[in-house]
Amino acid sequence: MSSVPPPNESLAELAAVLGDDNVRTLVATFLRDFPGSFQELHGGERKNRHRVAHSMKSNSRLMGAFDLSARMAALEARLDHEGGQDVTPEDLAGIAADFDAIAGPLRAFVG
Repeated sequence: MSSVPPPNESLAELAAVLGDDNVRTLVATFLRDFPGSFQELHGGERKNRHRVAHSMKSNSRLMGAFDLSARMAALEARLDHEGGQDVTPEDLAGIAADFDAIAGPLRAFVG
């Protein structure tokens, strides 16, 4: 396992409670699952995209990725209303950029 400390305060606090190894497992799961969730935002039923946005919002917040979490919260709110704007190419680009900004430090932590 990596000896790199948690990359942000949120994960450091979580590691203080759960232990570094357990938090590394959570982070590894987030990194593994994020690409599939991201792909689910590209199509299918609106209700499913809303569910995925909600999950991505919560998981990002847990990782200390607050910019990504806020972006997902805004998308979730839009998708919650039938008349609200759907997922746009700009949303997808922003989500990808926010994920890329945090993925390196998370990967270093996981090792």
